[in-house]
Amino acid sequence: MRGPGSALGVVVLVLLVGVVGCDDEKKEAAPDLRPVADGGPYLCDLIPERAFRRSTGLTTPVIVKWAGPQTDNGLCLARAEGRDAPLGVRWSYNAADKTLRFMRDKRSRVPTYSVPADLGQGLVALLPFGSAYPRPNYVIAAFHCGKKRPWISIDFAPVVSGRDAVRDMVDIMRIAERRFGEIHKCTPKPS
Repeated sequence: MRGPGSALGVVVLVLLVGVVGCDDEKKEAAPDLRPVADGGPYLCDLIPERAFRRSTGLTTPVIVKWAGPQTDNGLCLARAEGRDAPLGVRWSYNAADKTLRFMRDKRSRVPTYSVPADLGQGLVALLPFGSAYPRPNYVIAAFHCGKKRPWISIDFAPVVSGRDAVRDMVDIMRIAERRFGEIHKCTPKPS
């Protein structure tokens, strides 16, 4: 025969199981705060997909599309279903100084940082969180590659909470310049 204490024990056990179950449902996976790293496959030929996903937390599939042939410039967007393109990459052999000046002026009202000297000349800009712009993280760098002076710009979706957006943008640009050199058969050097 069970006494009143055993019924109370069952109720406490059921409540504990329910509370533990609720806590487990509320917990989200912790963000991956390891530094971005190089390695294929690549989005838009220059951006390591795993690094991009680690930085932004994006899990949905993306479709990459270049806008036309890439002779002396290129524009690529990585699109995700149901949202604005979370990644944009642009490069050109033309007008590096003019483009850098324009982008410095355009981003003059938001926090900007110079890229490290080993990447050439350029800047990292962070648009305010919550802005209407789907790719608030922006980096541009002009550098020498062989006898040419290309520039690359990359903009992408907000980074995962807890990550350093500036560091991610610089690390991704470093990888993009190296990949650019491999693809275009030249050695990237600071400008």
